[in-house]
Amino acid sequence: MTETQGNRYTLEVLDNGVVSFRHTQTGEILHGSVGPEKEATELYIDASGLGKCGKSEVVVFDVGTGCGAQLMALIDFLKTSQSVQEIHVYSFDLEKEGLRAALEAREQFASVERNHLFLEKSLSENSFTWKCGENKNFHWKFIGGDFRETIRSLRDKEPQLKADFIFYDFFSPASHPWLWTFELFQMLHSYCKETTHFVTYSSATCVKAALVAAGWFVGTTIPSGKKAQSIFAAGSSGEVANLLPSKFISTFSLSHKPFCDAETQESQLEIRKRLLAHPQFSEG
Repeated sequence: MTETQGNRYTLEVLDNGVVSFRHTQTGEILHGSVGPEKEATELYIDASGLGKCGKSEVVVFDVGTGCGAQLMALIDFLKTSQSVQEIHVYSFDLEKEGLRAALEAREQFASVERNHLFLEKSLSENSFTWKCGENKNFHWKFIGGDFRETIRSLRDKEPQLKADFIFYDFFSPASHPWLWTFELFQMLHSYCKETTHFVTYSSATCVKAALVAAGWFVGTTIPSGKKAQSIFAAGSSGEVANLLPSKFISTFSLSHKPFCDAETQESQLEIRKRLLAHPQFSEG
């Protein structure tokens, strides 16, 4: 598949009875074996620490919006949150085909059924505020196009913008390596505060290494439909409960795939150098 080809999705019933989506071009099943609603709630809402952040207003980067599972979970979260009153969500994807697929399959997903009016509006508008109860506002902005370009152009438009949470849910590093590079994670780090939390379903060594090299403090959190734990990263070490230990350097060195396929020779050298110099491993 070409790097900027549009996406198409079909419904898929897994062997365990879970209903999810299959990416037509690559055959990749979205959200593993747990399905979109369970992964969105348990990994991106709960394990990210959103419910415990104690803030009344947060900014969330929904990177790889796909079929909108994280969007639905965020809206449901805001409706019941005791502390958060305002959520500003920036959704990044090539286009909105995933949202269209979710809406067409609304009867299969309770979260989509509950929030179908939001989805209907999202297909026709790229920026609006959705009321989630008295004094609770969900501010949504869709940023369509190649993420490698849109994440840079957003910086020009909103130079002071910082994210509190980043949900990174693109297709896998194996099928879309250009979306999992050191350069992209470095760009994302420019939107980072010390308290920013980054969560992704991936557990790949090459992703962990690229994130560390890009300046993140990297650890692990709950697995999502697989044995290996998913990746949790933050702007400071104190925000990560389960930091990668120093032996990760050996894991990286011995890995059969220490780098994402899209990394250049130059970026591979830079990753090695920065990995060794990062305070997560160079101190203590």
